[in-house]
Amino acid sequence: MSLRQRHGLRDRRRHHGARGSITVATTIDRQWVARHLLLLEAPIPEAVASALGRLLADTVAIAAYARRHQVGGTQMDSTLAQPSSPGCSVWGSTLRTDPARAALLNGTAAEALDFQEVLINPRNNGHAAVVIIPAILALAEHHGVVGERLLRALWIAFAANISLAEALGRGHRSAQAGFRTTSLIAPVAAALGCSALLDDDLDRVCHGTAIAASSLSAGLLSALSPKVGSYSQDKDLAVGFSAQHAVQSVLLAQAGATGPAAFLTGEHGWLASFGFDTAQVDFLSGNPLTQNLDSFAIKPYPACFGCQTAIRLALELRQQVPAGQVVSIAVRVNGGSARSLSTRVIENDLAARFSLPYVVASAFVRGRAALEDFEGAALVDESVLSFMTRIGIEASAEMDQQQARTGGFPAALTVHALTGEVVELAYDGPYAALDRGGRDGLLQGKLQALCEAPLLARLQSVVDAPLHAERLFGIGV
Repeated sequence: MSLRQRHGLRDRRRHHGARGSITVATTIDRQWVARHLLLLEAPIPEAVASALGRLLADTVAIAAYARRHQVGGTQMDSTLAQPSSPGCSVWGSTLRTDPARAALLNGTAAEALDFQEVLINPRNNGHAAVVIIPAILALAEHHGVVGERLLRALWIAFAANISLAEALGRGHRSAQAGFRTTSLIAPVAAALGCSALLDDDLDRVCHGTAIAASSLSAGLLSALSPKVGSYSQDKDLAVGFSAQHAVQSVLLAQAGATGPAAFLTGEHGWLASFGFDTAQVDFLSGNPLTQNLDSFAIKPYPACFGCQTAIRLALELRQQVPAGQVVSIAVRVNGGSARSLSTRVIENDLAARFSLPYVVASAFVRGRAALEDFEGAALVDESVLSFMTRIGIEASAEMDQQQARTGGFPAALTVHALTGEVVELAYDGPYAALDRGGRDGLLQGKLQALCEAPLLARLQSVVDAPLHAERLFGIGV
């Protein structure tokens, strides 16, 4: 019997048995879970496998670098970790621990550089891999799940993340609300993927996903505000806790714990609680097979995604106007980015990664956007800090409309030179006009900057053969 038959996706009749009348697969929530479980039997498209290979390599590389260099929340490892043998690997360390703590530590590290992927979608953005990959790889390593089952579990989670993001919309970050998109969406998607990794029983998978959705640690954006001027490690930890939460929710369901039936669409469910005025339940009815995993864009530069296009523009425009010839630079972005990425107080690496003035100044002065430009002495480099005074940030209503249409992050730079020359350049996003080969080249350069040779070889093997994602088990230093 196929999963479709077992899960009653085409059968909305009432089944009458010894225990009375039972409705088979009638709730939107249960149908949503069941449709994603069908990916356990569907052929894996080459495009899906390829996208997952890139996301796996990117996420592990970032986490390993952050831990080796003790960036952000990785400085809390000694507090969060509890050694376990044989245990699951902690990327960038010789430590091994239980699956939930491995997810916590690896999720925290994957977020620390703000170098991770971003969902590009007109309805919503946010990160996914930083939660999904640490959670699923930890459980897979612990239970020895390899090959197609592991890849399918990842596929299920990323596809689910897209539909959840579309159903939620952006209301959770509007007005005075400040919930972290990643903390609301990714742990629910990860729990579904983790459940599918271990089980294809619809009831248990629903319970694991429902527990995750109904007991979220919904992170806040209170620290990420130029008005507050505080850029703290709670951002990294919120992602780590989300990955841990997904693992623990699934393990509880496997042990017999239950969650609510209408965990997404109920009167006090996930959408009602976090959707505000943008929730649209119809997005939960889509076909997971049609979700485009290439919509998870991998960052080419180690900064917030809202800064990526401006960095590329700065690097190209400095070829026409050297830094010493610049009188002023106007940076035009969407209104949200203009507000949230305007800080000029560079008190730590996170503030730098979330500052359009800093990233544009750094790119013009240094002619690059490298990891070392966001570390240590680079943050107090007077040549960069003084250049920031020449940079103005402008909100563009046109770019607001463009982002609403595409979900991308367009930007435009106008440079006024000492000669009187005015040079302008605009892109729809950091990958504008780049083909697959160009994007893959940027990923290769990124992996080489993040990894030493042994790890780079293992990550490249997963990029080349995503069906062998288990090659990432046991990765330490």
